[in-house]
Amino acid sequence: MASQPPTSYTVSPALQAHVDVTPAAFLASHNGDIDHLIAGALVTDTRGRALLLRRAPTDSWPLKWEVPGGCVDDTDASLVAAAVRELWEETGLRAVHVRAPVRLLRADAGDDVEADPAETDLHVKGDLCLFRETGNIWAKLTAWIDVEATEPVVVRADEHAEWAWVSEPEARARRFADGRELDFVSEGVRQTVLEGFRLWEEAQR
Repeated sequence: MASQPPTSYTVSPALQAHVDVTPAAFLASHNGDIDHLIAGALVTDTRGRALLLRRAPTDSWPLKWEVPGGCVDDTDASLVAAAVRELWEETGLRAVHVRAPVRLLRADAGDDVEADPAETDLHVKGDLCLFRETGNIWAKLTAWIDVEATEPVVVRADEHAEWAWVSEPEARARRFADGRELDFVSEGVRQTVLEGFRLWEEAQR
């Protein structure tokens, strides 16, 4: 794996606002309403499946599934740069184009939604998903990212136990095709992944 995350990727105009502002300036502009920032990456393959990572058994939310991502660092140039970096650090995949924000999809009538007590304050603000945890307000930007190649995927054992390409039916059923349970970190993460599937399907038309 290359020793540095990619910097020569292109960015869709839909995400330019999250390129032009540093994380520090972004937080300052919200006057203390947001305490911390997270960036996530939604990657799809040619079949429209989403890349999910399973958290390590020794980490918080052990053995739960999520998209690549993590806390925005002070050294990140922007939220988009943080998403690209986190994707590279957690999977080895290198971004070539950042397509669009993946907003939180609130469930429709046909979706089986379980109440998530950890997300009672979950809401959407523009492209961001905001939630309360440990007394702080966190804001997460998830970006749909095209990569140079979808393999190999290389995860760090101290952070993730395994990875998988997950289809929309599997995500909706919360179960892999082989019958194994697909337990997401949160319902918010699952709904964001479902929105990613919608974006992929729309792009195929």
